[in-house]
Amino acid sequence: MKRTNSGVTLIALIITIIVLLILAGVTIAMIMGDNGILNQATRASDEMAQSSAEEKVNVEVLGSYETDGTIDIDLLNENLQNIEGLTHKGESIVDNPIDSLPATVVVDGYNVIIREDGSIVVSEWTQTGYEITNGEITVRVGDYVLNYDEGTGSTQIETTESGHIEQQTLTTENLGWRILGIGENGGLEVISDNPTTATVTLVGETGYLNAEEVLNTACNELYGKGQYAERARSLNVEDINKLVNYDPETYSGYGNLYKYRFSTEAGYMQYSRLTRNEQTWSNWTNITNSSYQTFRMPGSTETISAENPKESEEIENTYYYYTVSSQISDTNIANMITKGTGDSNITQWLASRAVSCGINYASFYVHFVYDGSVDIGLLYTSIGNSRSPGWAVRPVVTLESNIQLEGNSEDGWTIK
Repeated sequence: MKRTNSGVTLIALIITIIVLLILAGVTIAMIMGDNGILNQATRASDEMAQSSAEEKVNVEVLGSYETDGTIDIDLLNENLQNIEGLTHKGESIVDNPIDSLPATVVVDGYNVIIREDGSIVVSEWTQTGYEITNGEITVRVGDYVLNYDEGTGSTQIETTESGHIEQQTLTTENLGWRILGIGENGGLEVISDNPTTATVTLVGETGYLNAEEVLNTACNELYGKGQYAERARSLNVEDINKLVNYDPETYSGYGNLYKYRFSTEAGYMQYSRLTRNEQTWSNWTNITNSSYQTFRMPGSTETISAENPKESEEIENTYYYYTVSSQISDTNIANMITKGTGDSNITQWLASRAVSCGINYASFYVHFVYDGSVDIGLLYTSIGNSRSPGWAVRPVVTLESNIQLEGNSEDGWTIK
């Protein structure tokens, strides 16, 4: 009788093992890979948690609007106390309330940015001191971004916007870029390494009233249209205050309120002052100098004088000055802020206005950086004086929130 071999051959066994290994690899990849079941489940869970944090904040923001459509900051701080565990700048909202928007609060471990218009965005980036991380890489404020492409373009500033007698034309310049912080969209912001060589002239009350819009719009038109950019704006004094941890309320006289009027009984202009944290206004004080017997707010059609003896509205004193190096020990950051304003004698605008109230009249300014200091440039006074400075601009670009970087702090970063 013939014998039959019903066993498994060595070749068949090897093939079977290979097939099983392939199937096992496919199964593991389906479960553990970048797009595997576990990672998809983790991402879905994270997205749900992120949406939950976003919704918690959104509910409280929606309950904080005034009837005119603006957000009541005091009411917002009160409402945010309803969110368990919410922090602002590392403290509870009670101990460290929001004083202006945009602001970032932390809810369930997520950085939720409340924008000026009340919209909400969750940022993947978190900032501690000068270090900014998204969990994969860590960058520092002041690090260079090597390949942001500004593109090319030009913009015109009309005389009706600046107060200048001529239309001003600016074109895009190659300025170099450094990391500034986290933008309103949750992504990174970069600041130009140098101020522009071109200048913007702002004149008198028109220049004062439109300063922030003129500077921000010009920067956006010139530098907010490049590759990887979402928008651009001008550097402002709040950016610098944040970098050097400066509180304007520590400046003498900041926040005091003033009123001016012409008294027919006294025959003089007068002023009254309410010092911050006091309860009552001071007695009216005569302004006896003949040069100061009129008063007009910028943009107002009424001049207070003997012919129109009315009272002005309350005016807040918001002037302050400081030397950057006196507020910060990090010379890299200090030099980044003031670059080009020392030996080169360049003054750079900041898109932030200020008012200085005195015993004779009020002065209306726009902040600037010059020779290592944050200061203010006079444009208009309530007695009608006017100035027309022309200074450089320092653009800030908000990059797209989903950009990826590679590199390091020492050699610089490139956008992938």
